[in-house]
Amino acid sequence: MEVEISSLSKNYGKIQALKNVSLLIEGNGLVTFLGANGAGKTTLFKILTSIVRPSSGSINVNGVNVDSNPRKVLSNIGSLVEEPEFYPYLTGRELLEFTAKIRGESSRDLKEEVERVSRLTDISGYLERKSGEYSRGMKQRLGVAVALVGNPELLVLDEPTFGMDPKGMLEMRKVLRDMKKDKDRLIIMSTHLLEEARALSDRTIILKKGEIKYDSQGTDRKSLVRVTGTIDPSHDFKYGRIIEIGEGYYIFDVFDRNKIPEFNRELLSSGSSIMYISSADELEKEFTKD
Repeated sequence: MEVEISSLSKNYGKIQALKNVSLLIEGNGLVTFLGANGAGKTTLFKILTSIVRPSSGSINVNGVNVDSNPRKVLSNIGSLVEEPEFYPYLTGRELLEFTAKIRGESSRDLKEEVERVSRLTDISGYLERKSGEYSRGMKQRLGVAVALVGNPELLVLDEPTFGMDPKGMLEMRKVLRDMKKDKDRLIIMSTHLLEEARALSDRTIILKKGEIKYDSQGTDRKSLVRVTGTIDPSHDFKYGRIIEIGEGYYIFDVFDRNKIPEFNRELLSSGSSIMYISSADELEKEFTKD
């Protein structure tokens, strides 16, 4: 699978939602677009799934232009973009069967396909309920199940844990991890949660105000440690160095990740007043940067 984004821009009047975005995504796994609300994630996904057209630039999926040949591109994409809405009087099963028919599944295979996607998203026990009775979290799961119908090679999920309580978020993340095991599928998702990107992603791309500010592909993934407390910056540390000083915290680059235990002992014996020591990867640093 290959998704090539070339000089992509999208304007809504005077608002520039995307600014000359260029990116190449190849292979399988899970790629996350991380950014705050308004960063441009949903706009990018809407262009990828042919819901809106770009102001300039293009997206090609396996060499096929989305804007000029959407039918061919969308035949191999499953998507959940923004909060899903369904016919409230249809049951989960009826909605999945309806989607399977649109996707070209034969009547003989309908039941098997519905069982497959409902099992993957853990909604088997809710299939006979009308979707209008679903909670927001269950609608999200049903939306992911709908996206999975037909076993598309590319899955596009816009904030799939949106609106879920902590238990639901953990369960959906497990669903996403299970889907990652399929070596023939590429999953592109968005989130505004740093923790979620860190827990799930094979590659993370940070969008800010319509521009790519960070791409974990090709970075050296330094061993960074966040220390909360008070430290003498002039102290000569053997195993690491201070690269950032914030309000009540310090970020250290530890020279060798295998030496983190030695660094922690050195830190504690340096006479500093330490309240908390935790990992602080490059992703966190870039996400919190102004």
